[in-house]
Amino acid sequence: MRSKRLLLLLVLVAGVVFVGIEVARHMRERAIRDPGDLLKFTPGVPLQVRNFHRSMIEDGRKTWEIKGAEATYFEDEERAAITRPRLVFYRENGGTLEARSREGNVFLPNGHFQRAVLDGAVDITYRDARFRTDKLIYLHADDRIVCPGRVRATVDGFEFEGENMIYSLRNETIEVHGAVKTIIQPGFPGESRVTNGR
Repeated sequence: MRSKRLLLLLVLVAGVVFVGIEVARHMRERAIRDPGDLLKFTPGVPLQVRNFHRSMIEDGRKTWEIKGAEATYFEDEERAAITRPRLVFYRENGGTLEARSREGNVFLPNGHFQRAVLDGAVDITYRDARFRTDKLIYLHADDRIVCPGRVRATVDGFEFEGENMIYSLRNETIEVHGAVKTIIQPGFPGESRVTNGR
């Protein structure tokens, strides 16, 4: 009698283990195909993703992409917090505008890219220009970048500093407001620097 109970218990335990392994395997396969499916099984739990990558293709051409070493997706906020984000815009002329920082957030209401916010030593490069700031906000609907704090830049052989920079990706225009200071360096030894600003 005891051996029958023990046998029945072993069969029951083996069945539970087998079902558990199959469920885990099935969830892993679904996560590889579409990580968003995991959110249906784990509501309210942030989804952790390594090598985060998201991009947009319009008319057969990649227009932008965002990558990161790691991302945590918060479903209730429709937000992904990204470690070491790299935001790249592919221009029609073949060039790229790239922004990197220590951390960032991407807001994806209803799965659509709304805006990105990069924080902490933001480095932006485009053609021969380089911009450095502490915060960058990309607004997808307006296709523009806003740097609300201090911005330092090197463009076409001159340097400038200012506050509240707005860069329109549509028109390729830059506006800088507040305490603008320009330094022109001709590149010849012994030449003085010309400074314009407050």
